[in-house]
Amino acid sequence: MQASAQPAPVSTKKLWAGIVISALPALFLLIDGVMKLVKPPVVVETTVQLGYPESVILGLGIVLIACTVIYMIPRTAVLGAILLTGYLGGAVASHVRLGDPLFTHILVPIYFGALIWGGLFLRDERISKHLQSGAQTVSISKGTLWAGRIVSALPALMLIFSGVLKLAKPAGFGIVEEFGRLGYPESVILGIGILEITCTVVYLIPRESVLGAILLTGYLGGAVATHVRVGDPLFNVIIPVVLGALIWGGLYLRDVRLRALLPLRS
Repeated sequence: MQASAQPAPVSTKKLWAGIVISALPALFLLIDGVMKLVKPPVVVETTVQLGYPESVILGLGIVLIACTVIYMIPRTAVLGAILLTGYLGGAVASHVRLGDPLFTHILVPIYFGALIWGGLFLRDERISKHLQSGAQTVSISKGTLWAGRIVSALPALMLIFSGVLKLAKPAGFGIVEEFGRLGYPESVILGIGILEITCTVVYLIPRESVLGAILLTGYLGGAVATHVRVGDPLFNVIIPVVLGALIWGGLYLRDVRLRALLPLRS
């Protein structure tokens, strides 16, 4: 089954509401990205306060602008929303590490994520149609379906195992020490473990798998940002990216809904 990449028609009022709601975070993120390219003193100071070296600011600006532009193009808006979800997940992780206030700092990137997906929900009929329906596998061959299940299971098992380790904090695994190296207090380990397991379970439920993939994208974006901040080797940075690719790749194979949202060809 191959759906069209073009957004389905929506009512004029709903379309304009979606455009306006989408434009609010998009314009802010574009301005933020441009500021990172220009690097005025206030941007450098804020980034360093968050624990990032000045050397990453330019790269962050390029990534942010690219993801936002992809989101603003109707044909690639869903992909852009997914990429921005990962970026905003990194922002959440940065504020959690510092112990910033919940509503005015930690949740602000989540507010932006809600606007990004909410605006897309209104301006693209495919979102409401496919995300509100149950998982669809009728048009998928058994071989492709099982390939998708296996590919999905690999990152899911790793994330559940990782979450359980965070809950148990067994001696010998160095969980507390690793979080300390990454700059997080021990007090957040339990909450992060619960979040990791919850998002993965949502992903494994066929009807909610798209939502679970979105949530896990934000979580893994936080992992990427954390490793970038401490200057870890590229391998450590790439692992969450690979897990995210497996999560979406497995879902693409096993659920027709994602093929309708992210067609590889028109």
